[in-house]
Amino acid sequence: MVRITDNILAETEYLGCNIGCVFTEQGPVLVDTPALPGDIRDLSQRLRSLSHPDIAYLIYTHEHFDHLIGGAHFTRRIVAHQDTVSEITYLKESLPKEVNRFFPDIYRQHKEAFDSAEIVLPQITFERELTLHMGDRTLRLFHAGGHSAGSLAVHIPEDKVLFAGDNIVSDMPLVTPTSLFRGWIDFLHMVEAMDIDIIIPGHGVLCGREAATKTRVYFEAMRDRVMNLFDRGASQEEIIRETDLTTYLPVAQNETVKQQVASTVAAMYEQVKKGMLGA
Repeated sequence: MVRITDNILAETEYLGCNIGCVFTEQGPVLVDTPALPGDIRDLSQRLRSLSHPDIAYLIYTHEHFDHLIGGAHFTRRIVAHQDTVSEITYLKESLPKEVNRFFPDIYRQHKEAFDSAEIVLPQITFERELTLHMGDRTLRLFHAGGHSAGSLAVHIPEDKVLFAGDNIVSDMPLVTPTSLFRGWIDFLHMVEAMDIDIIIPGHGVLCGREAATKTRVYFEAMRDRVMNLFDRGASQEEIIRETDLTTYLPVAQNETVKQQVASTVAAMYEQVKKGMLGA
């Protein structure tokens, strides 16, 4: 684990999402969980080696399974946005199917663990903001939306650190199948104005506010291009073909990125068509 500040550690090497732990006077607060059995055991051992076996709270940054599979191994004192509950309830019955759908090779390797995994619903939910007053540390949770309906961010002002969830990722394509771009762009503008030094993204290497800027510029360039072509009567297929965002890509271009850009343009087209986006 990487020590971000005296009170915050992060792990970016697990196969799955990034994990963070904020050590406070009232106990450690875990942000998201590992997905694979070996990584869950590894994190548990590391916390024990730091004399912090008992987690005060676990925060789910959103409802996607790669962020919450390990919850039952750490605590049932779980905090999440209220819009995560229906999806997490669904995962309680369908986790093996969903893992196999997206990661069939990983599912086959760990079938027994995924088939028997216990998915834990959040104990505490909120709508807009929630503050955990943990003695020497304040954790400000706020609804972000964007990447998913239940996406939230965690700001620790004393350390100038932000856990951004999957609204910010680094060195990899953005995942956008269920995203709402207006809220995502608003969130990125807000992050750019925050007094923070370090962002722990949902996936990828640690970064700063420049990662928010890169993603915001990318989405705004895409939005403007899609809206312009839509107003001229172009079809979805024409818009995908004619939207070249090479200059604005927040990550290096490869075939996977090209496919993800096309998927994102298609999703943005649908939101423009429904009047959900505007400059």
